[in-house]
Amino acid sequence: MVGRLKLVFIALFGLTFAEELPEVSVTATRTERETKDVPASIAVVGKERIGQRPMFNLQDALSGTPGVNISSRNQGYDTRLIIRGAGLKAPYGIREIMVLLNGVQITDPDSLTRLDFVDTSLIERIEVVKGPNSTLWGVNSAGGVINVITRSPFERKGGFIKLGFGDFSSQNHNLYYSTPLGKGFYLGFNASRRQTENSWRPWNKFWTNQITLQPSYLFENGDAWENYISYTKASLQLPGSLVVDPKRNIDQWSQFLSSGRAPQTADPWKHIGRYSEIFFLSSKLTKNIGSFELIPLVYLNHWQHYHPVTGRINDANTWIYGFDLQANYRHSLGMRTGGITIRHDDQDTDYFKYKDVRVVSGRIVSTLSDNKGDLLERQNQKTTLMGVFLQESFQRDRWILDVGVRADRVKFDISGYKWGDYSFSAGNYVSCPNSQIENCFSYKREKTYTVVSPRVGLLYRLAPWINLYATVATGANTPSSSELSSNPNLRLTKVINYETGFKIRHKKLSLDTALYLMDVKDEVVRVIQPDGYTQFTNAGKTEKKGLEISASYEVFKNLNFGLSYAYSDYKFKEFSEVVRIGNQSVNVSRNGNRLPYIPMHQYSVFVSYKHPSGFRFLVQSDTWGEYYIDNANSEKYKGYEFLTSATIGYEKKNLDLALMVSNLFDKRYANEVTKDASGVKR
Repeated sequence: MVGRLKLVFIALFGLTFAEELPEVSVTATRTERETKDVPASIAVVGKERIGQRPMFNLQDALSGTPGVNISSRNQGYDTRLIIRGAGLKAPYGIREIMVLLNGVQITDPDSLTRLDFVDTSLIERIEVVKGPNSTLWGVNSAGGVINVITRSPFERKGGFIKLGFGDFSSQNHNLYYSTPLGKGFYLGFNASRRQTENSWRPWNKFWTNQITLQPSYLFENGDAWENYISYTKASLQLPGSLVVDPKRNIDQWSQFLSSGRAPQTADPWKHIGRYSEIFFLSSKLTKNIGSFELIPLVYLNHWQHYHPVTGRINDANTWIYGFDLQANYRHSLGMRTGGITIRHDDQDTDYFKYKDVRVVSGRIVSTLSDNKGDLLERQNQKTTLMGVFLQESFQRDRWILDVGVRADRVKFDISGYKWGDYSFSAGNYVSCPNSQIENCFSYKREKTYTVVSPRVGLLYRLAPWINLYATVATGANTPSSSELSSNPNLRLTKVINYETGFKIRHKKLSLDTALYLMDVKDEVVRVIQPDGYTQFTNAGKTEKKGLEISASYEVFKNLNFGLSYAYSDYKFKEFSEVVRIGNQSVNVSRNGNRLPYIPMHQYSVFVSYKHPSGFRFLVQSDTWGEYYIDNANSEKYKGYEFLTSATIGYEKKNLDLALMVSNLFDKRYANEVTKDASGVKR
C-alpha cells in the first residue's frame, strides 16, 4: 500500500554466472528471434539485471519498463500488473495479460493469473511483449504476454547457496544445484524461502516455501525433453487500504504520512489474505525432423487456497489441465508456425461467513479473525478453452513480414447452491430467500465466447543498425468467471492495435521506440460503489494512445546509463457508469474522461557498473506521474517522484556479496488511490 525502507544483505556461494545471453525473444513469434527483428514492442530483462535485485516478486525485475505498471501491496509475491492499461480492472491477480512459465501458459482459461507458485529465485530472464502483438497466444492476451524463463539444468553443473536478510524480518534464501546423472540426463533442484513481517503495518506478513525439480534429457541430435515439477506452500496477509472518509472523521492517510506507521484499515475486512498450497507439473518435448520442429507440451496445476476477501471467505480446490502442440516448418521463404491449444479449469469453491465479527447497530464493523463460519454458498466452475493458430514469417534481405491468425472458443459453465450472502446495503449477512440476494438457492449459468484474432507485422532494415516496424494486431479478452458471477451479461472485449516504431542496435547504443493507438470495444470496467463494493460492466468504447521509449548507452567500458519513458493517454469514448446513490441507481456519462490509475507520464533512469575486479553497483530511480483516482475524474493523486533503489556488490571467485536498498530515501507514498461513488478514498 505504502512506501518503506528496505535493506537486504545477500551472500551467494557457488559457481559464478556465465556471460549474459544475446537479447533474443522466443515469446512474440514462438520461435527464437533477435528482438530487433520482431515487428512488435518487446522488453527483455536479463539475468545480470535480475541478479542485482532482491527478487521478492516480479516488480523487482519489471519496474522501469515503459508501458508496464506494476506494484506490490506488501512486497510479497502478489503483484498488480498492467500493460498499456490492460489488467486495470483486476482488484487482485493478473487479468488480460498472458503469463508463461518457460513457454507454458499458466494463465487460467478464464484469464486469471496468480503468481503464488512462480519461484522468483529461479528466474533467469523475463520477456515482455506489449499489446495484442502475439496472435499465437490467443484470447486473454490482448494486453500483452510475459514469459518467465527459469534456469535450465542443461546450462551449468554445480550450484550455490544464497542467504539474504533485511529489515522488517525479511529473509530471502535459496539453494540451487544441477548435475548430469548419466549420458544426456540432467537434474536441477531448487529450494527457496521468502518472508517478511512488514511490521510497519498490521496484518502484513508474508512467507512462501518452494521446492522445484527439473529432470530433463538432452538427446545427441539436440532434441530435448524438459520437465518442471514444483510444490509451493504460501501465506499472504493483505492489509487492506488506508481510508479517508470525512463523514466518519477518518483520515488514515495523514496518520501514515505524519508517523511513518500505517494503521489497520478502517474498512470492516481487516483479515483478508490468501493461503495456498500448489502442485505444478509441465513436460515439454522439442523434436526436430528434417525441416520440421515439433513441440508438444502438457501441464497440470492443482491449487488449494483459503482466501478471505471482502464479505466472505473462499475455500477453493482447483484442477487445471493443459495441452499445447506447436509445429514449426522452415521453408525457403522463412518460417511457418502453427498448432493447437486446449486448457480446462475445474474449480470447486465453498464460500463462508467470517466466524468472528463485531456488529454495531446491525452492521458488521470489523472482522476479528480470518476463521470461517457458516457455509453461504457452494459453487463449481468449469472453463474450457480451445484454440488453433497459424503464422507465416517471410524473410527477404531487408524485409520481415509476419502474417498470423488465431481462433479461440471459451466456454464457461458455472453452477451452485446459495444459502445466503453478504449484503452491502444491509452491512451484514442475509439468508435465502431474500430480495437482496440474486440467484438464491440453485443456479446455473453457461456462456460461450468465440473470437478470431488476425495480425500482420512488417519490419524493414533501414541500415545494419536500425530497423523500422509497423503492425496491426487484434486481440480479445473474456470476462473472468468471478466477473461473470457478478454480472452474467458481460460481453467479450475486443482490441485493435495500430503500432509503429524503430529499433537501434549500434555499438554502445540500444534504443527502442513505439507509437501506438488502441481501439477497445466493450472493455470490462471496475465500478467502485459505496462501502468499496466492486461491480463490473462493459464500457462502449475506449481509446488508448501512447508513446514508449527505452534506451541504454555504454558511456565507457562496463558503465551503462539508461532511461525509459511512457506517455499514456487513455480515455473513455463511450461509457455510462451506473452509480448507486442511497437506494437508487443513477446512470452517469463518463465520455471523454481518462481511465483512472494510469499516469500520463511515467519514466525511469538507471546507471550500472561492473568492474573487472568484481565490484559492481546499480542505481535506479522511478517516477509515476499523477493520475485520476476514479472514473468520474473528480480528483487526482500526485503519484511519486524518484523512488530510488540501489545495489552495491562484490564478486570474487565463488563468493558474491551484495547490499540492496529499496526506497533509498524512505519516501512515503501510495501504490494506488481509489475513490468510490460516495467519495470515500482508499
